[in-house]
Amino acid sequence: MKQVLNAVVLASALLASVHTYAQGSVTLYGIIDTGIDWESQAARAPGQKSASGSAVRMTSLSGSLPSRWGLRGKENLGAGLNVIFELESGFAPNSGALQNGNRLFGRSAWVGLETPYGTVRAGRQINMTYIALMKSTVLGPALYSLAALDPYLPNSRSDNTISYFNDFHHFVIGATYSTGRDAASSQGSSTVNGGAAFNPGATNCPGNVPGNSTACRQITALAGYWGPEYGLQFVYDQLRGGPGLLPGSVSYDPSMPLLLSSADQKTTRYMVSGYFQLGELALRGGVIHRMTTAATDYQTNIFYGGASYMLKPDIALDAEVSRIATTDHKNANYYVMRATYLLSKRTSVYTMLGFMQNSSRASYSVGAGYSTVANAKQVGVLLGIQQRF
Repeated sequence: MKQVLNAVVLASALLASVHTYAQGSVTLYGIIDTGIDWESQAARAPGQKSASGSAVRMTSLSGSLPSRWGLRGKENLGAGLNVIFELESGFAPNSGALQNGNRLFGRSAWVGLETPYGTVRAGRQINMTYIALMKSTVLGPALYSLAALDPYLPNSRSDNTISYFNDFHHFVIGATYSTGRDAASSQGSSTVNGGAAFNPGATNCPGNVPGNSTACRQITALAGYWGPEYGLQFVYDQLRGGPGLLPGSVSYDPSMPLLLSSADQKTTRYMVSGYFQLGELALRGGVIHRMTTAATDYQTNIFYGGASYMLKPDIALDAEVSRIATTDHKNANYYVMRATYLLSKRTSVYTMLGFMQNSSRASYSVGAGYSTVANAKQVGVLLGIQQRF
């Protein structure tokens, strides 16, 4: 009788295990995207007075989209509740190196709970600025994109973050709160700032300082309407400075090598953006105002607008025009076009053409992460291939 009872208990446990497994899933996914980039008037480092010449290189930061792989999981708990998680790693396809501050899961590492009243997540994750930007730009985080004007935008992720998001009949609200926005640091050779080098994906601000709850804190908030034909959204984004990760160091503004040495120093952004969907034609655009209060105050305004059109089921065309204006007159106009041919549902080839028109004080590169010289009228051409799995 005891053996029968043991067998019943074992069978029940196995059935329960099978049932639990059937309610959950884990998905392996990824993108490998790279290409060959040619740019005129390239510089070897920021601050050069004259260009070194044209440059030909394989992309490492991004092509049409950043390369990444990841795991997503979901378990149904019943009553409208789901446990979800995501681990996502960015890598450079030209070398295999890790991206996002040399972190294994630098793009995301979070666990959350879906409920009928919204979704809550905890861990490293994209914030509301990134979510809104992907709704309002046709280029996304491509090599030729708004990332060339502000490197924070494709790196708008936060460590130590709890978030909330809800979509109720197309009306959306969301917020993130981070107690330490970026715990990664990029080592530099200089003795300045404790040897930490400027890196938009590793801004040296771990936070969680006893007695200083605002050090390295970041808050973002989103409110808007995302309809099937049009949408409008408003975003607030504030990040604060504080002690750096290395002894004697301080944190950086992720937009530029500007020190945020205390919790009182901060960068605040306001974004208004939206979209229209007219059949196969999509129109997207917005305005981003940034205000940094540090040793000196600094402000920028970015205006952008673009269109995307499915010429055929396997041919997509995108174009975007943007402009940046700053308090120190480092202004530029930026023009980008992209054509994509879908070889299959998972594989595509594309070409991008970019033109950066810098003012006499500005030196924005047509390709994000690269360098040019002041007053450059720089042209870039990118040929790439992308495969999703």
